[in-house]
Amino acid sequence: MRKKLVPLIVLIAVTAILSVLLTGLKGKASANPGDAAIDFELIDMNGNSHTLSDYKGKVVVVNFFATWCDPCIEEAPELEAFGTEYDQAEILIVAKGETKKRMEKYINDTKSELTYLLDTKEEVSKEYSVIGQPDTIIIDKDGMIRERFTGPTTKAKLIELIENMHLNQD
Repeated sequence: MRKKLVPLIVLIAVTAILSVLLTGLKGKASANPGDAAIDFELIDMNGNSHTLSDYKGKVVVVNFFATWCDPCIEEAPELEAFGTEYDQAEILIVAKGETKKRMEKYINDTKSELTYLLDTKEEVSKEYSVIGQPDTIIIDKDGMIRERFTGPTTKAKLIELIENMHLNQD
């Protein structure tokens, strides 16, 4: 009797563990193309609150950035040109793990006019599974992630992706 009980207990334990793991994973949101963008709220450099849902109805480019990241710094002039010259999308720069003081220095040094959102504790970065940076996500007017890539980009590449996105939506 005892020999028959051991496999049954093991089977019940394995089933319980798998059930807990699968239930936990099922509730976890993803942040990949085809997924609804995960809403977030972050503070900008002036202390104003921004939520991603504030931009519903607009194409949004979210770029995860760090001042110590050489590819981010190299990419910055392209993002600046995109943000100031292209009016078909909003651009939000999420300062991943950066302090306000360090971002103020960077913005003053570069004379940037973009919207920087402080993700000091990297909570949004973790929700979006950002491992490397720069990491760029393009979200359509309906709040769906249409593109995601890691590594530097250019103004021209962002415009091309957004224009192609519009063509494929119509």
